[in-house]
Amino acid sequence: MLAFLKREIVFAIAFSLALISTILIRPSATSLVSVIDGRTLILLFSLMGISEGLKKSGFVFALSQNLGKRVHGTRSLSFLLIIMVFIVSMFLTNDVALLLLVPFTMRMFSKVDEKYLITLVVLETIAANLGSMTLPVGNPQNLYITSYFEASPEEFFKTILPYSIFSFFLVILFTSALLRKDEKMESDASFVSVDRKMSASYLLFLSLALLSVFHLLDYKILFITEITFILLFDRKVFSGIDYFLLLTFVSFFIFSGNIRSIGWINRLLTENLNAHPMALSLFLSECISNVPAAIVLSPFAENMEGILIGTDLGGLGTPIASLASLISMKIYFQKKEARKGTYILIFLALNTIFLFSLVLQNMILTL
Repeated sequence: MLAFLKREIVFAIAFSLALISTILIRPSATSLVSVIDGRTLILLFSLMGISEGLKKSGFVFALSQNLGKRVHGTRSLSFLLIIMVFIVSMFLTNDVALLLLVPFTMRMFSKVDEKYLITLVVLETIAANLGSMTLPVGNPQNLYITSYFEASPEEFFKTILPYSIFSFFLVILFTSALLRKDEKMESDASFVSVDRKMSASYLLFLSLALLSVFHLLDYKILFITEITFILLFDRKVFSGIDYFLLLTFVSFFIFSGNIRSIGWINRLLTENLNAHPMALSLFLSECISNVPAAIVLSPFAENMEGILIGTDLGGLGTPIASLASLISMKIYFQKKEARKGTYILIFLALNTIFLFSLVLQNMILTL
């Protein structure tokens, strides 16, 4: 039980909040079902299937390996990996980008100085959290917010692209400043092949998912065709889907619906959120992570702008602010020679600098 709680702490908290609020408020069964956003859950399930399919096909990992063959200096490869994480996270979520590329990074850089490796992994984590905000499919909170507010492509990109572009240049700037070492590398990374047909199939599903998110294609068409394909050709994908993330969403949907029925909480959140949507979204993200913050706060907001910016920038900061940050931290901590204290210090220092820079950008843009 303790091992499960440690592994699925966010789900445990979400389930507890949903259960306690349901016991106290006693909503009807119809009310409980009505607050669950089925469209978001189906799209999230479909995206997780696509990500798992691309991971199993070896597409991203093989691409990384092929690029690694051509780049042999530590600094050049560091730049390449961080840019790859930024781009991959746009399409396959920040979690998947880090699960694919952080282990590869640790193998490729197994012979370098430990502080250099830590800085690289932290910068990859920041790149994943910032790159993922560029598209609705990049992270779960973007997917939910875009679906909940029925945002058009124009509305979404007009809101988030200034931050995404600035973030990319920030990542390049700090990579250039902090990762100066450039020496020939010796790596023990093994190389694998890629299933081209499977990769092409899942890339097609990814393009359909993007159309579905923006209501240009019925999401049921994506879901039915993808499920049929997986059942016929790639059933192992089902075992890699994070079902507890789906249950976490359900739990937070129920909790959010329950607290909306409490008059004074409803008024308090509505007044404060509409006065300071970005600040409140960012603060709550630092406390409970940006995905649950988006689910809890969205129903109280007049529009998506403050929620979207606040939860996306709120992925920086504390380790709990984004589940992706916990993933890369866990991967590094499993290393025998891991310097955990150094990792935490570098993580907090760099995240604070990036977060401050982007909040400052927000203040300038809203003047």
